[in-house]
Amino acid sequence: MQAKQLLMLFNCGRNMPSSPFLPTVALYMPPTLTAHVREIAAQEPLVHPVWRKFKQCGKFFIAHTNDLKDIEEVADWAKSWLSEPEEPLNRRMRQAFQTVIERTNRHVFFNTIGKHRIIAEGWKPINDKQS
Repeated sequence: MQAKQLLMLFNCGRNMPSSPFLPTVALYMPPTLTAHVREIAAQEPLVHPVWRKFKQCGKFFIAHTNDLKDIEEVADWAKSWLSEPEEPLNRRMRQAFQTVIERTNRHVFFNTIGKHRIIAEGWKPINDKQS
């Protein structure tokens, strides 16, 4: 049985248990946000381990993960920047943060907490047309 089929049998996309068949997701950080990613990764103590997973690949920063908490951290960070920016956002930066949220939303179900925070509920089903 293929890993995708096993994944669907375990959970049908929500509240997935820890399993060796979790999908590995590539999180792409737009070039506009590179300085922010490097700044967070350099902080001590580290805010979240996902920030050290980002590696330069061409003009993008990419992190490969299969942990819901990693994806949640990146999406929550982008959402909080859109709602409570630490500095004035120009159009390009606003679009970059929205792109991060859209890309993370492709793989995970999110639940909004209050106005500005989100948490990951579970994996979205894998689309067989992509394989």
